[in-house]
Amino acid sequence: MIDYSIKNPLVVNLFLFLVIVIGILSWQSMPEEMFPVVEKDSIKIITQYDGASPEEVEKQVTIPLEDTLDNLQDIDFYYSKSSEGVSAITLRLKPQADVDELLRTVRDLADAIDGFPEEAEEPEISRVKTRFPVISVSVYGETRQSLLFNNAKNIKQKIMQLDGVAGVGIAGNRDDEIWVIIDPSVISAKNISTKEIVYALKNNIRDLPGGSVKATEGDILLRGLGSSSIKSIENITLRNNEIGGQLLLKEVASVEQRLEEEDSVGRFNGKKAVNMSVTKTADASVFDVSKNVRKIVQNYSLPSGLEVRAFSDFSLNVKTRLDTVKSSGVIGLSLLLLSLYFFLNSRVAFITAFGIPVSFLVAAFGMFIFGFTINMVSLFAFLVALGMVVDDAIIVTENTYRHIENGMEPIAASKIGAREVFWPIVASTFTTIAAFLPMLSISGTLGKFIEVIPLVVTVALLGSLMEAFIILPSHCASFLRKSKKTNANKEKWKKVLFFYDKYLNICIKNRYLVSSITVGILCVIITFAVTRIPYYQFGKVDSGAFFINAEASVTSSVKDSERLAIKMEEIILSELKDSELESLYTNVGVSFKDFSRFDLGSQYIQIVVSLKKESPQGFVDYVVTPLFNMSFDSYGERDRSEQEIINSLRDKLPSIPGMQKLSIKKVSGGPGGSDIVVGVTGQDQRILTKYAKEIEGFLSSIEGVKDVEQDQDPGKVEFKYKINNRGKELGLSQADIAESVRTGFLGLETAYFNLEGERVPVRLIYSEKYRNDSSKLYQLPIVLESGKTIYLAEVADIEVSRGMNTVRRRDGQRLAKISADVDPNIITPLEVTDIFDRKYGEIFNQDPNYDYMYLGSKKRSRENFADMKKTAFISLAIIFFILAVLFKTIIDPLVVIFSIPFAVVGVILGHILFGYNLQFLSVIGLLALIGIVVNDSLILIDFLKKLRSDGKDRIKATLEACNVRARPIILTSVTTFLGISPLIFFATGQTKFLSPMAVSLGFGLLFATILILIVLPCFYLIMDDLKELVIKKIKD
Repeated sequence: MIDYSIKNPLVVNLFLFLVIVIGILSWQSMPEEMFPVVEKDSIKIITQYDGASPEEVEKQVTIPLEDTLDNLQDIDFYYSKSSEGVSAITLRLKPQADVDELLRTVRDLADAIDGFPEEAEEPEISRVKTRFPVISVSVYGETRQSLLFNNAKNIKQKIMQLDGVAGVGIAGNRDDEIWVIIDPSVISAKNISTKEIVYALKNNIRDLPGGSVKATEGDILLRGLGSSSIKSIENITLRNNEIGGQLLLKEVASVEQRLEEEDSVGRFNGKKAVNMSVTKTADASVFDVSKNVRKIVQNYSLPSGLEVRAFSDFSLNVKTRLDTVKSSGVIGLSLLLLSLYFFLNSRVAFITAFGIPVSFLVAAFGMFIFGFTINMVSLFAFLVALGMVVDDAIIVTENTYRHIENGMEPIAASKIGAREVFWPIVASTFTTIAAFLPMLSISGTLGKFIEVIPLVVTVALLGSLMEAFIILPSHCASFLRKSKKTNANKEKWKKVLFFYDKYLNICIKNRYLVSSITVGILCVIITFAVTRIPYYQFGKVDSGAFFINAEASVTSSVKDSERLAIKMEEIILSELKDSELESLYTNVGVSFKDFSRFDLGSQYIQIVVSLKKESPQGFVDYVVTPLFNMSFDSYGERDRSEQEIINSLRDKLPSIPGMQKLSIKKVSGGPGGSDIVVGVTGQDQRILTKYAKEIEGFLSSIEGVKDVEQDQDPGKVEFKYKINNRGKELGLSQADIAESVRTGFLGLETAYFNLEGERVPVRLIYSEKYRNDSSKLYQLPIVLESGKTIYLAEVADIEVSRGMNTVRRRDGQRLAKISADVDPNIITPLEVTDIFDRKYGEIFNQDPNYDYMYLGSKKRSRENFADMKKTAFISLAIIFFILAVLFKTIIDPLVVIFSIPFAVVGVILGHILFGYNLQFLSVIGLLALIGIVVNDSLILIDFLKKLRSDGKDRIKATLEACNVRARPIILTSVTTFLGISPLIFFATGQTKFLSPMAVSLGFGLLFATILILIVLPCFYLIMDDLKELVIKKIKD
């Protein structure tokens, strides 16, 4: 392969051209998006039951569904949430479950349930997906609501027609309805019941087909025409008398075109609004969708008083991340070229650096083949791979150039230089791939979220391996020549080697002391890390936007909550400067937990604050990014950081009267959710509520824990009515009474009416004076079949009470949920749960009917790292096996593997220096570090063994191997460190959360370089000493 590459440069260059073309086409063919679309191993069942209290929803909808699904074998666990008017059940499936087959089974079982409430809608059953919005659009202004809603509807229809748009979620909109408004006292006086009105509406509004007539002139269709206008509905006949008189609907009711009842309100920048979130199809580009939506927004003509604006454009975040990769790549490539030029010469630098784009294009082809997309996670994977892909090329090129410096011809040097390191590089590539295996073992949503990282790293490393032994030897033979500056560079390098050789000799002579000191430092640093540096799963991203979630009293109407939201907006607008606030986006009646979970209720308020671009904070912001993008006019003006603004609002907002709960959440650096979620299960609601409130108080008392919430607060006031003996004697049933109350107060959709080409419901409902006065319930007239009128209080017992705001269940038991966030500068979720376990572990052990568990990100964190620990041992075994095959001994692989824990010292010192907690991204940086450390150690030990096999003394062989391999090891470390240095020293804004990964890799590598060049030879000789001692004792 190497010989063919050198002899056929034309074929090699054509192959290189093919790789470049395929890589570029693959990159251009992949859709861009914010995050990967993850199809969770979960099924969601949503059932609407309008007007029902949470406990009614639980009893009549949730429990029957749970009982039906309880024995399905592929369900790991299920949990449910019963709120006012809606039941939501989530089935979490076992890893090997056939989701499509289970979806069909669940639908069949749900359809077969007996006794399901007729008033409830059909359950909506679907697989849970995490789809992220591309861009949001708001239509806002102070004008007639009908004008606002009609224009919002038109814009939504235009957006839905765009290629690549999957859906448009809408909040604050209200559709048209036809209301038939009745006064119970009037229909009572006319001796007509609501049943008769419902019957008349159903049978007179619809168009009914009459079939066809086979006439001589051909087939003639027959159509029975229903009501075609509001006037015709008013003239529907309710009753005829014996002398031909008619009772018309308009005599007992008014018919009006109305907007549906308000269940949510949208606001934008302090004005009434309809807010829309646009999602894309899986194969669409986030940039194309965003661009086309913006075109519609710019070109749409609105009447006076209305405005439309696009905001929360996630394509800008993707572009920022792309720019980060490009900027970091350009800086890294430039610094790499400079360092290679300093150590070697310009030709070597160019030929070596060429391996980076080739490897990345091969990785792009791999992503395309496996169906991945360009998103923030896959771009992050390229940043992880940046420091590793150049490693192989450096070793091959440096070894070839070493032979050329020693007088060998370029062609011969290219052959020998590549052959000498072929098997060590192949082995090191596969050991690096093995180091990333634990990431593939992570289960659940996070595992699918990050599965592109090991794939990109693996394919990029294989591309680097291909480039190093197919393309690179040909280029070395064709372009490398002995430089005129070689002698000067060589002399400088000899001086460096002289000092290195001197100190290495001292360390080898005192190898036991050096090794003991190193082990001691390792023990101290790891002990310090375990006891002093907390672990935090994901940091918070400074994304330029944050969420303010608030709750009014549970008895608040949407109008009451809107008034509270307006007061919050006034404080935010007064607190933030024009140079800080980009937009203010408010939803009342709905609160999104993430992009697939939300709470509905009139008390919920959610405000999304988008900030303007922060003023430049570092070298990359000031110089590199503008220079690369050729744009110097986009500097931000905001001086305060996102956290400073949040702290300011956190002090001011709680003072608003009527606010029951408040939390401010930043965007998470990974899959979202609260830092701590504790669930308590049991059957007695009173005891669950007691535990929930007690735990809420306990967590609030821990320093650094904030935004503590529990979900066991009482709900709205309930009027419970039950038929009494008097009602039964009159021939009434509980259903008759419930239907009368439901029809009048909630409104009953009796039929559908064609209004200007749109299908709108016709709703029978009581007048406002009854619906807005709870005392009228007692005086509600009910017309009997005999025509006699009685009042509800005469035929039913009415009890006033308060139920639950929300009823949660898990695996058939009621669940109380307590959630909280933490300030990672003070305490971490792991530390909080340790404190919690010490307090409540024994308490719940003594109460067998109740138990607690961790849910959310804390639970996922434990599961993920349990999976990673298992696979880490397998990875080490694979690495050991590869090394044993290469070295054909057991002792030498142990020396190489023994170097891995010492690389951790640099990782920990780097985190201490920069004040970071250990994070999930720190672990990813550590995996990349392990690959490079094993690679460099392997190359050194392999060369040392070759020298010893040639008959050299072990001390001399060790010194010579270290002298020869010092340059490529230092080059690898310097180029990798410089390549990621922008992320270590200059990262700001969204890129700041990547810094822990860069610190792990960069500082770990600096420490590991000293380890490999100084300590590793000492360990090798100590192991050799032990081997000789064992052999001597055996002989004796």
